[in-house]
Amino acid sequence: MNLKQLEAFVWTVRLNSFSAAAKRLNSSQPAVSMRIQDLEQALGAELFEEPRRATRLTLKGRDLMEYAERILALSSEVQTRIGNAEAVSGRIRFGVGETIALTWLPDFIARLNETYPGLVVESVVDLTVGLWEKFDSGEMDLLLLPGPAHGANLVVNHLGTAEYSWLASPRLGIPANRTLMPKELETWPIVTLSQDSVLHEIIENWFLGNRAEPRRTDVCNSLGVVLALTISGLGISLLPPSIYRREIDRGELMVIKTAPRFKPIEFVSVYRKDRKAALIRDIARIASQASTFDVVPASLATGPD
Repeated sequence: MNLKQLEAFVWTVRLNSFSAAAKRLNSSQPAVSMRIQDLEQALGAELFEEPRRATRLTLKGRDLMEYAERILALSSEVQTRIGNAEAVSGRIRFGVGETIALTWLPDFIARLNETYPGLVVESVVDLTVGLWEKFDSGEMDLLLLPGPAHGANLVVNHLGTAEYSWLASPRLGIPANRTLMPKELETWPIVTLSQDSVLHEIIENWFLGNRAEPRRTDVCNSLGVVLALTISGLGISLLPPSIYRREIDRGELMVIKTAPRFKPIEFVSVYRKDRKAALIRDIARIASQASTFDVVPASLATGPD
């Protein structure tokens, strides 16, 4: 029995598929199947009720799953705590919200490469719902995204907050010398991310909570596209002015004063307690250090006033 065999078994169970486990382990399905067969031979026990399907575990298989996860977590902790950081190897996948990708993600990855040069890092930028789906399916070890996040088996760390305001092209002629209410803004089209994003939900709640409804909402899946459409004067967008300060200073965008204002949006890192705990914990710590978001208590963040 060895760690590769246990790893193949654990990921096959978590992902409920030999092929998915092979993809997660950057291996082939026959190799994963062979490791599990060798593991069964070493233990003298069948682990799956149906040998060619990863759908149901035997009693021995269920018992082994608990031990195997503990062994792999302990192995990761020994490697992280006792071994040299330069000797740490393997592959880490993490999901990233686009606001983070546009700000401090490059510095975060640079710090990771410096600390763990032997670690292969894969990052996926997606909307909030998509990131959670990948995380729940076992594709991601760590998430860096808008919060909040809760769960008995989750470790959630505060990464700071970002201020968001309505931005628009000056060519729209929106008054800049006074504070506007939601009812006044509903006459302009909205440009934002799709319903799979936290941003879309916050905008919807802001209008509905103040008895207003925008006449049209155009959606896409990229902040870059949202920015381009906003600069073109096709609508107003809820965006972090700190990221687009250059466009504001050049007069391509203006900040719209509104009441009520939006509370800062909280960003968090999320990982499971039982998944490469020590290494992921260190990576989450590096993310906290790399974050350029404002440090605001989580209780004051997320959602409109």
